[in-house]
Amino acid sequence: MSPEHDAGRERGNRHREQQIVAAGGYAYGTQDADVYVHVEQDRSPVYRVRSLPASGPEGSRGAGHGVRTADLARLEEWRGTPARLALLWLHGPEAASRSRLADRFAAGSAVAGWRVVTAVRGSETTGPGAPAVEGPGQVRGLRQDRAEEGDSGLLMVVENADHWPLPHLTWLFSNALLHRAGVPARVLLTAETLDHWVAVRGTVANHRAATSAHRVERCFPSEGP
Repeated sequence: MSPEHDAGRERGNRHREQQIVAAGGYAYGTQDADVYVHVEQDRSPVYRVRSLPASGPEGSRGAGHGVRTADLARLEEWRGTPARLALLWLHGPEAASRSRLADRFAAGSAVAGWRVVTAVRGSETTGPGAPAVEGPGQVRGLRQDRAEEGDSGLLMVVENADHWPLPHLTWLFSNALLHRAGVPARVLLTAETLDHWVAVRGTVANHRAATSAHRVERCFPSEGP
């Protein structure tokens, strides 16, 4: 198949997936010509990255209700910082409030021209309702060498980041999607507390990433700004 055909297919289909799979003591996935290899003890998925449609998250939780304007403005300010790579730890006591804010921000980012992807940890990539993990050569690729036409940057959402093993987050932060020349990248990580943030922040020191945290208080769906 010609490179021109591949490029056209990529531009026409922005809803794709990337999977990192463990086998034979290593975890790996394929993206076009790229291969990722990570040490893993058993044959299991390490993580899965899925590109969201331009309309934002499917089945968005709350459709923006129960999201405080000040919280959303803080995330938009963070997205607009000049750093090439920036991480934000979004923490708070109530998972639904964190998820509604993350969904609203992701949808707004897609409208603003950002490419939005989600990363799911390995134990959540299998089971009822989850896609089967595909083997080498079967993984549908996300182009990683350049921004797609019209992309303002890349936003990666990682929910429940405090449940991820630290080595898996380290591998995720090395994903080439986050390190494309000239493409701003933002990683929004949600968690209940700040307990794991110091350790997670240390894993991106070599990437010279900007790091920050924001606390979101409980906000019920019926509440306004």
